[in-house]
Amino acid sequence: MKVGLLKNFLHYFNLKQGTVLIAVFQLFTSGFSMIFFVLALAHAMGIQEMVVRDTEDALEREALEDISSNHLNTRKMDMAHHNATETVYSMYCGLVITVIHFISTILLLYGALTSNRHFMAPWMMVMMTIISALTISLFLVEQDCPFIATLGGKADICERMIVLFLVITSSYVWFVVYSTYKSLETKKGLTHILHGVKKKPVVPVVQKSKAVQADANKPYEV
Repeated sequence: MKVGLLKNFLHYFNLKQGTVLIAVFQLFTSGFSMIFFVLALAHAMGIQEMVVRDTEDALEREALEDISSNHLNTRKMDMAHHNATETVYSMYCGLVITVIHFISTILLLYGALTSNRHFMAPWMMVMMTIISALTISLFLVEQDCPFIATLGGKADICERMIVLFLVITSSYVWFVVYSTYKSLETKKGLTHILHGVKKKPVVPVVQKSKAVQADANKPYEV
């Protein structure tokens, strides 16, 4: 079954203008997201180093005081170190995804401005991956997987509604770019057909002179 393509973006812009607006907007959001992840990563690494120092101090203090009450402080420090390490890995994962999305958005903007649909394909693949991850996060109720879905697992209904809104919005944006991609494919096909049609060469018709025709009409003498 064929799915009908869109003709415009938000009823006010054509597909090319809509694709350019989407690319510019996502460039700004990806840029701010990269700044956020870099700052968050630096903060998380600072916390991790602080937890490591506190754990070492707690171990030395317990060794000196000969505390044998199940080492509660050490266990708490180990748990804090585990959480800090998990946060650092999550920040690294988010930063890598944001950088990939930023590069693919630059290619999308270039492809939209130059009407080259091949540069739009990386962005569509990246966005489809993001939409799939957000959709999976809506159904993660008991599991808590921060690498697949930040809001999955223990998220409440409000956070899931936000994710659902992001899924719907991202799907519409993706379909706008896909419609632009397919329209450029159609235009390319028509251009190739028009250039492929060649004019038939005109064959010059040689007219015989009247004298030659009269001689040809005379009977041969025996």
